[in-house]
Amino acid sequence: MKMRMAALLSLVLSMGVISATSTSGMASNIAASLCSFKVLVMGILPTLALILFLFAGLAYAAGQAFGAETKAKAQGWAMSLLVGGIIGIVLAVLAPLLVGIFVGMSTGTGFIAAAC
Repeated sequence: MKMRMAALLSLVLSMGVISATSTSGMASNIAASLCSFKVLVMGILPTLALILFLFAGLAYAAGQAFGAETKAKAQGWAMSLLVGGIIGIVLAVLAPLLVGIFVGMSTGTGFIAAAC
């Protein structure tokens, strides 16, 4: 009976070691994917934000040439485009901080400022 319990205990412990090893590899993959995503976000979002700012200006300027109802719609569109551009800039600025936090969480090392 004790032999069976010892064998079962050793089996459970060895499964834990195997699981920890595979979890470590998965954490490394997650960290690498987050770093790639950060590079993508920091490369694309500022450009898209600039385009949104330009379209906001064009929509606002175009709306000034029309009547009151179209002018109000154009101003609404311009404000939506402007808010989208601001959100894009904020996300691009916060991307390194957020990725550092999530990479630190996935690897168990805490916050890493220069994770990528």
